[in-house]
Amino acid sequence: MKEQKPNTASLAATVGLKTPVSALARKSSEFSTSPFLEEEQYKPFEKNHLLKTVANFGKGLIVATILIGFTAGVSRAAEPVIGILPKTIIGDVFMKNMSDAAVAKGKALGAKVEVYSVSSHEAVEEQVSAVESLISRKVDAIILAAVDSKGLAPVVDKATAAGIPVILADSGVQGANYVTVVQTDNIAASNLAADYTAALLSYRGKVAQLEGEPASETAQLRKKGFHEELAKYKNIQLVSSITGHWTTPGAVEATEAILKANPDVNLIFASSDLMAVGAAGVLEREGRKDILVLGFDGIPEGVALIKQGKAVGDVAQNAKAMGEKSVEIAVQVIKDKGAGASIPKVIDSGFILVHPWNVDAYSKANFGQ
Repeated sequence: MKEQKPNTASLAATVGLKTPVSALARKSSEFSTSPFLEEEQYKPFEKNHLLKTVANFGKGLIVATILIGFTAGVSRAAEPVIGILPKTIIGDVFMKNMSDAAVAKGKALGAKVEVYSVSSHEAVEEQVSAVESLISRKVDAIILAAVDSKGLAPVVDKATAAGIPVILADSGVQGANYVTVVQTDNIAASNLAADYTAALLSYRGKVAQLEGEPASETAQLRKKGFHEELAKYKNIQLVSSITGHWTTPGAVEATEAILKANPDVNLIFASSDLMAVGAAGVLEREGRKDILVLGFDGIPEGVALIKQGKAVGDVAQNAKAMGEKSVEIAVQVIKDKGAGASIPKVIDSGFILVHPWNVDAYSKANFGQ
């Protein structure tokens, strides 16, 4: 068990504040910024550096964005064709940002990146059909953010067997044959969320988690990382952990259930920012300013919650790096079929903790505002 910290003022002191961070967390409307910030690059996080990180913030197929037509085959011209399949870009800003970054990087590298999105995070068969269509077209490479960590395995293997390299993004596919997976280290990121949660609550209190879609590897890892790390704090109790299906409406329903069963909960950790929006909405409606919200993603919706005093933090992924790196690897293996052997099986795209003391700098650096 981790020992309860005797002085929670130390975390606040690290960011130049005199009030204990736990007290500030309970008065989110009174948060103020500190002039300590320098722009931090995304990088893998080592969980024992929490204080440093806080201080230095580190149903049908939709053809999206650039796709003009779906032809029977792909011309083997100088410009390679890469199909990217986000989980869904319908109401999922993170996936949209990742896809846009991939398209832009493809253009810079002389590749045509075509974006395909299914209708929801539960549309497994739609995504399978989309991959099969790309195999039939004989595209040069496929980038896949799988909605199901098991259900996509056969079609990933089919693509690989057809000589089409598959790069996974955001989520892995169990047992499949692919080049690499470019993703956030969800275990370490969720460990950070648990450590920050404990600090905010002065190492004592009741916590709930809103999980993502159960079949998603990403959801499973964020649950595992948060649960295991939180269990190290003997005076922190995890009273509920249920799915919000990655969506705002799903989070509304789940948060209502959590409040009904555990009205004395102190903090809700949402495994995505869209779920954090749903949780914050319910708490605002119920007048529960005493309950804290912590998000995960770092998209504008989650960052806005911090600025509005409706959330105390956001574990921010790097959608841009995820999309760009996936395309870079795709182009590399298209040019050199043997390059895949030297590419690590997992590539960490990095994450940082956004909080009330660095949110303005983060927002300006990432969204221009």
